[in-house]
Amino acid sequence: MDGGGGPAPHTETMEPAVFEYPRCALRDTCQVVAAAFPPLRAVAALAWPAARRADRVAVSENGIEARTLAGHESIAWSDVAAIRRARTTWGRMTVHVIARSGAQIEVAETIPGFDELAAMLRRPWLSLAA
Repeated sequence: MDGGGGPAPHTETMEPAVFEYPRCALRDTCQVVAAAFPPLRAVAALAWPAARRADRVAVSENGIEARTLAGHESIAWSDVAAIRRARTTWGRMTVHVIARSGAQIEVAETIPGFDELAAMLRRPWLSLAA
């Protein structure tokens, strides 16, 4: 034990917290087709707002990563400009993580663990990264 008497510094890394929908053959097929034909991702993002909502989200000490039908997005905590709650056209609650560059990750309340995810995002970003 050192003479300082204080607690040892935290040296472990945080395991990413992953939130995602249960496996679905239709969703999996859409992801495979979109990966095979990347222009479809852009079309989906323009034509269908739900294509921009995350179906998988990982929160780590570095930031937040999301997979959508429109593609993948990653935002570091140091790049976060705002975190906002909103409602979809049909009244569902969403959370938007907005980067300084304008990129954003949108997560709908229907994703399993949404309340836990929303609570994590309400914490100061630096405490998530510490």
